[in-house]
Amino acid sequence: MIKVRFIVLMLLATVVMVPAWSQTETNWQSLSEAERHILKQFETDWDQIPAERRERLVRGVQRWQQMNPEQREQARQRMQRLKAMTPEQRQRIRQRYEQFRQLPPDQQQRLRERREWFRQLPPEKQQALRDRWQSMSSEEQQQVRDMQPEQQRDVFRQAPDRPMPRQSPTSPRQPPTPPRSSPRR
Repeated sequence: MIKVRFIVLMLLATVVMVPAWSQTETNWQSLSEAERHILKQFETDWDQIPAERRERLVRGVQRWQQMNPEQREQARQRMQRLKAMTPEQRQRIRQRYEQFRQLPPDQQQRLRERREWFRQLPPEKQQALRDRWQSMSSEEQQQVRDMQPEQQRDVFRQAPDRPMPRQSPTSPRQPPTPPRSSPRR
């Protein structure tokens, strides 16, 4: 009885593992002609590339093939900007991307919306906001990051030379005091 269970267990493990092996083993000849054409720069080293990276490359080619010409041009431009960066800059971008991926979906969506809002601004306004951000100290930048979106907008609407308002997270906001009226004589 134990031998039968062992044999059944081994057969089951084999059936489960075969699809996993076939997914991770992407040899050059199993690629389509179009995929090989796009990945031709990797042909000589394909067998030395780790299986995980080969899978990422193939998925990238598949995404590329699904893009329209405008999307492909945007991707080319992003790649050119990435190539022009220093290794430290590229590493910072990778770290920020990982931080973004670890955010909850609602925060990711909020950031996407804010990015789209920024892209819709005229170039002069974008530059003014960049300049305002650059003029802030790292402590001020962190304060802005910790603010609610409405408070952030208020900070960037004010004059660039005006100091940033101090936020007190523990004290409630006081309503404005009405002006005193002087008694009439």
